[in-house]
Amino acid sequence: MDPNKNTREEFTNALVVMPVPEFASPEWKKYVQRSQVLLDKLAHHSAMAPNLKQTYMTPANSKNKVYFEWDFVGRTLSMFYDINPTLQGLSKQEKERWEDAVGRTMFTKMLILDTRPGMLDIMTETTYPEQKGAHPDFGEEILELARHLDD
Repeated sequence: MDPNKNTREEFTNALVVMPVPEFASPEWKKYVQRSQVLLDKLAHHSAMAPNLKQTYMTPANSKNKVYFEWDFVGRTLSMFYDINPTLQGLSKQEKERWEDAVGRTMFTKMLILDTRPGMLDIMTETTYPEQKGAHPDFGEEILELARHLDD
């Protein structure tokens, strides 16, 4: 895919429809499948509507916390795809990438479930002061998905 030509929606769709190999370890499957569902829900949240049809490299129309979580979860999911899904015979680099991806998943859970004014709200406002006080709710479905990212 070309980030200068393909939209955020196309990138999202490519990540969420990537098949999970039957031979993948249960732990790899868990993180990948739950991240796929969360990424899709974040992408189709109403707060992402101004950004979804833009090319991936176009600066987002609305740099809100849903957008930031969408980006973070998508990048984390890409990291999981770069790891041998059996989790067997991993190189040192793959082991580090696995630990990083799992840690990012825990960070995602913490940021989404953090209460207002949550860390994600503060991070968004610090980077983009125009977002002060403009924090869309994730909604119960996304909150529930976040609660179970690491079950």
